Amino acid sequence: MYAAETMTREEFRKARREQVLQEQRTHRKKVLLFFLTLIVMFGVGVGFGTLLAKAEEPETDSMYKYYTSIKVEPGDTLWDLAELYMDDKHYDTRMDYIYEVININHMMTDRLTAGKKLIIPYYSDEKK
Repeated sequence: MYAAETMTREEFRKARREQVLQEQRTHRKKVLLFFLTLIVMFGVGVGFGTLLAKAEEPETDSMYKYYTSIKVEPGDTLWDLAELYMDDKHYDTRMDYIYEVININHMMTDRLTAGKKLIIPYYSDEKK
């Protein structure tokens, strides 16, 4: 009777392997669940952080860039045109604006000729 209730060495090893494999599976499931929880928490945190950041951003007025053609009058300079048409929000310096006008019009110098037409950029909050 005692011999019938005992396991052979091979049966014992097989039962132990099954037990170890089951413990490994359980451990893997716990680790996977832990990492999935971290990922979900990170995703939720980033999502709420993005929403909060957007909520705190001040609403900016939309500005649209347009171009107009002007006729150069006697005595006009690029500095004068920059003073009339330049927007301080979109250009750091008056020279930045003047360089853009020169590039748009493919000018070789900064001298203007009366009667010629120039393309001038400007910004407006109205959509045309």
